[in-house]
Amino acid sequence: MNRLTTATLIAPLLMLGACNVTDNNNGSSTVSLDENRIEQGTDRIADEAAKAGDKAVNAIENAGPAIEKSASDIEERAGRVANKIDNVDVDVDVDTRDKPATNAN
Repeated sequence: MNRLTTATLIAPLLMLGACNVTDNNNGSSTVSLDENRIEQGTDRIADEAAKAGDKAVNAIENAGPAIEKSASDIEERAGRVANKIDNVDVDVDVDTRDKPATNAN
């Protein structure tokens, strides 16, 4: 699982972790949110997303030269194969004299 997916799945848990529920013992409850915890969690998620984005960008940038090198290698090999094909000399001798038919078996 990549970091962005993990961060996305953890976000609701961070929100729940920032909630505080108090039973007032009079049949009512109080729900409060800790904004600092929410901001800290959001910052952590944003940092993880940025790290994941940076890794993706680096991977894409590093893939370019590798693909270019592979294409160059393929082109060079194709040229060698073409040269070999051009250098093939095939001689075919055909005997047109009448010969009696023979059984191939």
